[in-house]
Amino acid sequence: MRAMLIVWLFLTPAFSIIAEEGITPVEPDLNREVDFYRDIYPILESKCLACHSSAVAENDLILENAEAILKGGLSGEAVIAGDPDESYLYRVAARVDEPVMPPLPNKAQAKALTPQELGLLRKWIEEGARAGERYVETTLAWQPIPESFKAVYSLALDPTRQFIFAGRGNRIFVYDILTGQQFSRLSDPALQSIQSVDGPLYGPGVAHRDFVHSLAINADGSRLASGGFRVVKIWDREAPQELWNQRSEQGVSQVANDINGSRAAFLLTDGTISIWDLANNTLIGTVPQQGERLTSIAFGKETQTLIGGGESGTITFIDLSDLTVTPGLKTESVILKVGYSPATQQVITAHADHTIRVWKPETASQAIPEGEPIPEPVHTLSGHTSAVQHLELDSAGKTLLTGIDEGKVRLWDLETGQQIFFRSVDVPLTNIALSPNGQLIAASGTNGVTRAWNRKGDKLADISGNQELSSALKRTTDDQAVAKAQLDLAEKALADTQKDLADREQSLKKAQEEKEKADKDLAEKQTALDAAQKAADEANTKLAEKPDDEALKKQVEETGKALKTAQDNRQASKDAVDSAARAVELSEQSVQLGKDQVAGRQQQKEQAASKLQQADTSLSEAQAAVTAFQSSPQSIVFDQDGNRLISSGPNQPTQVWNASTGQGLGLIPIPSNDLVSSQWTASGSFLTVSSDGSVRSWDITPRWKLSRVLGVDGDSPLNVSQSAFQDRVMALAFHPDGETLATGGGEPSRSGELQFWNTSTGEKIRTIEDAHSDTVTDLEFSRTGEKIVSGATDKFVKVFRVEDGSLVRSYEGHTDHVLGVAFKADESRLASSGADLAIKIWNAETGEQVRTISNYAKQVTSIQFVGITDNLISCSGDQNAKFHTAENGRNFRTFGGSQDYLYSVLSTDDESLVIAAGEDGIVRVWNGKDGALLQSFSPPAPSSETVQK
Repeated sequence: MRAMLIVWLFLTPAFSIIAEEGITPVEPDLNREVDFYRDIYPILESKCLACHSSAVAENDLILENAEAILKGGLSGEAVIAGDPDESYLYRVAARVDEPVMPPLPNKAQAKALTPQELGLLRKWIEEGARAGERYVETTLAWQPIPESFKAVYSLALDPTRQFIFAGRGNRIFVYDILTGQQFSRLSDPALQSIQSVDGPLYGPGVAHRDFVHSLAINADGSRLASGGFRVVKIWDREAPQELWNQRSEQGVSQVANDINGSRAAFLLTDGTISIWDLANNTLIGTVPQQGERLTSIAFGKETQTLIGGGESGTITFIDLSDLTVTPGLKTESVILKVGYSPATQQVITAHADHTIRVWKPETASQAIPEGEPIPEPVHTLSGHTSAVQHLELDSAGKTLLTGIDEGKVRLWDLETGQQIFFRSVDVPLTNIALSPNGQLIAASGTNGVTRAWNRKGDKLADISGNQELSSALKRTTDDQAVAKAQLDLAEKALADTQKDLADREQSLKKAQEEKEKADKDLAEKQTALDAAQKAADEANTKLAEKPDDEALKKQVEETGKALKTAQDNRQASKDAVDSAARAVELSEQSVQLGKDQVAGRQQQKEQAASKLQQADTSLSEAQAAVTAFQSSPQSIVFDQDGNRLISSGPNQPTQVWNASTGQGLGLIPIPSNDLVSSQWTASGSFLTVSSDGSVRSWDITPRWKLSRVLGVDGDSPLNVSQSAFQDRVMALAFHPDGETLATGGGEPSRSGELQFWNTSTGEKIRTIEDAHSDTVTDLEFSRTGEKIVSGATDKFVKVFRVEDGSLVRSYEGHTDHVLGVAFKADESRLASSGADLAIKIWNAETGEQVRTISNYAKQVTSIQFVGITDNLISCSGDQNAKFHTAENGRNFRTFGGSQDYLYSVLSTDDESLVIAAGEDGIVRVWNGKDGALLQSFSPPAPSSETVQK
């Protein structure tokens, strides 16, 4: 049988093989054991694997690894460990047995093994044909990817919808959707130390040595994963960094900071002023209360003075060089707020008499004797109807925003003294904010609502609530909708199964009726047979008495024929009874199966009903929490580019909002429950004041730091020779738990790799062996995280259980590579896209194709269900991204404008944003509702700082 083991082992021509002279092996001189992957695999790869890989496997023989070789093919093992002379693989390769391999000539142009190669093969078998460890040459001649490379292969969107991550070449760009600017680039510090003869091989902002083929971000946006050649890198979003912290026992009523961001002054509740060096965290000096109590402070001209205002209406000046205090002009009313405009070099005072006065510094610093007339201010800003409690300047000091407790807000031009804006929040005011460029205004009220306007007075948004609670409400609302859909599906499945059971029971009833008829007919046929037998017996008896009686002979002949007919009729009836009995038996089995299915469907329905009940409870709790939230912001401030508004207050987190739309943009994780005010310094730090007297300075700039590299030795993260990944990591997906990561890839035409990792520890949780026979291209977890769907270049879509890696079902129907897969939220449908230009919709439970959507002109490279809906977003090499409805295949919106092949597309769950990128390197952001282009991020011009250019 051994001769049948490896029939046509290599590429076999269509003519018979003539025996050749054998090859004499040359003993290898390695000073080590022969390693399969280092020494044997390259030989097999060049001369055997064209016909004996996992993708082809002629005669079920695979020569890609030692385990498969020892397992052999249809007829048994190909190698006997320790005995090359009895190993058929060796004998045909040595050309001492027919058919010699590889045959010459052959389609792959493979050559016979050389004596040196044969010697290696022989030695490997002699040493036990051990598997060894997969080896990749550690001296790979890595070359930098030119910075001029522009194609974007991968995208991710953070859950707050602020930042897009784009894998362009070996770099990961971070784009700010609100500003339309590049925000940052992620950088692996280990790459920056690599040198070439021309200088640094990689500069700052390089994330991988190879292309970034895949990106994934977890549900809360705290962790990003990127896939490259044999590595996955985990990037964690850094928490805000506390730069400075001081606490006053007396409490802080106001903080002022200078225009350089280097110093801050604290007005304490006891009237003391402390002045701090923010850069060095040192106290510059303290100014005790002198005379009247100050109500407000501000840095003055060139930050050399500190201006104060008090209850007597006197403007006070403090020389910061020696901390001397000099009373200035005594105004006509109590000063509640002071400010200074560097643009107009004016001192501003807000008063209890409803007015704002604007002074020249030399006027404000005059101490006018009692009884003499008070100089006129540059401007007297009138219009408020009560004490002016709130005052804010833009960054240049050209416009002034003021507010009164009754909710009225006014904007003034300091050069002309003219009012240019007036609006009201219609409730008592808690705070006001002016964007740095003076174009946006915000005011918060005691009703918990912050209203934003543009300078023209158009209302942009009413902002309110707690984003943590709102997110929980959104999540539980979606959970309830999905649970309801799943219950509807379970009820329909139960009804269908019950109807099917009724049909089965009806079939059983008919089978039983047919059996009864057959039994009756058999009894009749048996009676007829008995009568015919009796007649035949009697005729034979009579003929025996009179053997020559012709009449009796004829009677015997006739009764014999009648008996034969009766016997045939009885046998036919008996066969009919047996058939009817078998039909009854099968129907009974079918009914029992139907009952089991009904019981299973009933259990599924009960489970779905229980999940819906739990979802209802969770939703009610979330709704109650949102309703109960009553806190009003005590502090509101625009960010430094004016696109975001930051709010904080008692019993609420520090929250970021889109100032133009009111959309929540997430939280800033700093101590927030007792914050009473916040502001920016000119250097970019964020100052917060708490009710306990603490003043903190923070760096709240979002940053992502490389935390670990998966698949390689942590001590040698650049060495991929022993990586757990076989090749490029083409697919990534985070589990709903935010910690577990699924990775997909594999060696092209050889294997499909699917692994699970704990991204907090870097440990591999599980590998699904032989998940696919070719490279895995896309992955997605189900909403519950219990299943994962994968697509691969072997043309299959598959679903696995995450808990144990078992295969749930395979979905076959694509005629070319599967490039994208997606799970519908209720898990009733799958969607897949492929190189066959098609989108396929699958019944997830049965594996049946529900629909094929074919309106792309090129490969469909990416696909995603939109939120919990039945809508799909996809993109193609034909330069278009499209929305489709899975149920009917309707293309209801197309997003054009790309100039080349598209590789990746994303949509927010409400269809408000669609993001796509591809070969032209431009990341485009559209309004998903109307198709309007909102932003486009082009690749940057190459720099000259490294050889990567």
